[in-house]
Amino acid sequence: MRRRQAGFSRDRRVAIVAACLVVACGSDPQVAPDAAPPDSPDVDAPMNPACREFAATGLDVPVHVVGALDKADVLSPKQCGVVDAPYGIESMGPDSVVKIKGLVAGTPYVVKLDSPSDLAFYVTTGCTGAAGPDEAECALFVDASSGSREVGRFVAEGPTAYVVVDYYASHAPQSGAFTLDVYPEACTASAQCGGGTPVCSAGRCVECTSSFDCASASAPRCDVVANTCVAGMDLCSTDDDTEPANDGPAGAVPLVIDGNGNAGVSGVICSLPRSEADYFSFHVTSLGDVWDLSLSWLGARDLDLEVLDSRGEPIGLSFWEHPEAMRLTYLPLGTYYIRIADFSAATTDPIGYALTAHRTAGSGCTSRSDCAAEFRNQIYRGDCVAGACVPIAGNGTVSEGQACDSVSDCGSGLSCPSFFFVQDAATRDVCTRSCSADADCAALGSDYVCTTYLVTNICVQKCTSSLQCPTAIQDAPASGPWYRFTCNTATGRCAP
Repeated sequence: MRRRQAGFSRDRRVAIVAACLVVACGSDPQVAPDAAPPDSPDVDAPMNPACREFAATGLDVPVHVVGALDKADVLSPKQCGVVDAPYGIESMGPDSVVKIKGLVAGTPYVVKLDSPSDLAFYVTTGCTGAAGPDEAECALFVDASSGSREVGRFVAEGPTAYVVVDYYASHAPQSGAFTLDVYPEACTASAQCGGGTPVCSAGRCVECTSSFDCASASAPRCDVVANTCVAGMDLCSTDDDTEPANDGPAGAVPLVIDGNGNAGVSGVICSLPRSEADYFSFHVTSLGDVWDLSLSWLGARDLDLEVLDSRGEPIGLSFWEHPEAMRLTYLPLGTYYIRIADFSAATTDPIGYALTAHRTAGSGCTSRSDCAAEFRNQIYRGDCVAGACVPIAGNGTVSEGQACDSVSDCGSGLSCPSFFFVQDAATRDVCTRSCSADADCAALGSDYVCTTYLVTNICVQKCTSSLQCPTAIQDAPASGPWYRFTCNTATGRCAP
């Protein structure tokens, strides 16, 4: 059984997923439903047969195209000016070329591609190579995600450019349909936005990019396609009184702690739509408090429990147990949100549940090791500051061998083995170099080996227990909270 991604977006950690288990604010875009298709002839079209698709009439920016891949006519060059593709440049599959006109040289533009399949795109200024554009013509190649959206930015060199929508494999994808938007970049940070569109997303000022941007219980849910806050959805055949306001953080139901540190609520949920979720909140008012949460229900449905901070960053997860449970320690003061979802087969049939919380008074952290002590369901926050464990703010400055808790902490060419739910993160999570063999790790000492299960392998400290090995949170475990790699203590290696 495969497990979907957790209900959040986070790129700050190394996440082990099945694909990695290998050895080896501007104006709205112009809608042009009646525009000439990209393959319409152009009297100035290049004559090279491989570049026939570049003979398009072209569309004036801003562009909104709803299209589909054509034949595999053109190949991207092996290198482009900017490459955002962790798996490398691959463009063997069917493609479609969209000619963009009306660009202003020196102006940055954003390309946003949405598709049901894992499509990629690249931006070129022409097509003069034998098989397609040459390296000098390719400004940008983007295949950064295995999901449905790719976004990239390029600076126009002249009035015309071409966006090639492509597929990495030689066979056709399950669906070749796509939606392509190209428009001038209006922002690079949310500080440049305001009013009703306070968030910068993909070069535009929008209302929201997640439900944590939505402030009203009457519209607590972010439509991430339209980037607008919308009303909650109430499709369950029967539901509780808090629906649909509690479909987002703005309508979260507060947990009220009694004099003994206990709180309990009940609710009803179903799994249609797939984005259906119930939110609850609790407040941390004392440093050092320990919070124990439990989610229980009857029957064979599959409910999930997540805790997120006020920005929507995950603090703890529980996916595979019945009941789901987690312990959270050394939380900074503030408001936290509990998200409950039903990952069963899609149905409007409701399932009742009970959520309980218990707060135990404690003292604040004094060292990084305190932050790593509880790891079963709590995500490691690697810096102890004024009694609370908070994420390390490395911002790409941490040198090799120094502590980290996310890839973004480390300096250029370095990575952080910040896997979810592992023991001894306080000493094992340090910035290290990439590698292809153990010899590449020799400068770090004899206690390091090269991983074999990542797309880009890195040097890690040898394991002495399987609890130090990565977890694959999408895969069902035989027992316990997570599927975990196994440590070969003789070699110090973790393996799936």
